[in-house]
Amino acid sequence: MREKGLGDSLYKNAGYLSVALISLVYISSSLVTISRTGRGIWEIIGTGILSLIVGVMINGAFRSIGIRRGDEDERVRATLSLHAMAVEDIVPHIHKLDSFCIEENKRALGEIRARLLCHEGLKYSDYFDENGDLLTDKARECLEKWKRGEDKKKKKQLLKAIRVKIKPLASTALTSDGTQADNPFDFGKSKREYSGQRSASDMVIKLIMAIIFGCFGVSLVSEINVASVIWSSLQIILYITGGVIQMYGSYMWVIDDYRSGIIKKIDYLQKFKRFATGA
Repeated sequence: MREKGLGDSLYKNAGYLSVALISLVYISSSLVTISRTGRGIWEIIGTGILSLIVGVMINGAFRSIGIRRGDEDERVRATLSLHAMAVEDIVPHIHKLDSFCIEENKRALGEIRARLLCHEGLKYSDYFDENGDLLTDKARECLEKWKRGEDKKKKKQLLKAIRVKIKPLASTALTSDGTQADNPFDFGKSKREYSGQRSASDMVIKLIMAIIFGCFGVSLVSEINVASVIWSSLQIILYITGGVIQMYGSYMWVIDDYRSGIIKKIDYLQKFKRFATGA
């Protein structure tokens, strides 16, 4: 209970904590002057790699805390429970799920194409049949006509509708864990994908920071031997600040984006049940 209370307090005050840490860095910087270290290339590389490793580890730890706290959120737990119930509910009809996905793919692709054509006053049924296949003769006739310069905008929009692609809906996507605005079947990233993507971007950021901290050092305004301690402390404070921000961002991703994807799956599973039972 004590750990949970501390975690809740940390999340509620993450913004204030970040501001405090950033302010501390700025105030501490007044105690030192920044100058080149004069280190050799291998010293810079060694120091930079150490700084990189520490930064990545700190941010990774904070991100894991954020995801774990998101998993513990009552809203996320309730949504995952509803998804499990929805999957269990369609088990007797699971053999029909692939057919449902095929129909949904056709319907969604048709809706997107119709919307694109509508922008230029074009009628979907003039260019595509009920199965979504292109009426090649009609389309070729219009494209040749527009090629002569009669209406380039309509030609461009028709070609756009013909070439549009969506991520196909698959049965495994609906029943497993884990959105693009123009893609109805994108349920968002899984937690593994999200964490991996964030780790890659963190690596780039920390690499830049590592090079900076490796190339430059500090000297105190007055000759005090703790200059390197202060400089290292500033680095850690910056890493912790970034980690706190990322922890809160990971938490919000789980309770918003990740949870929204699960809700979307539940909606499609309920729609499939109506499809399978004829209700």
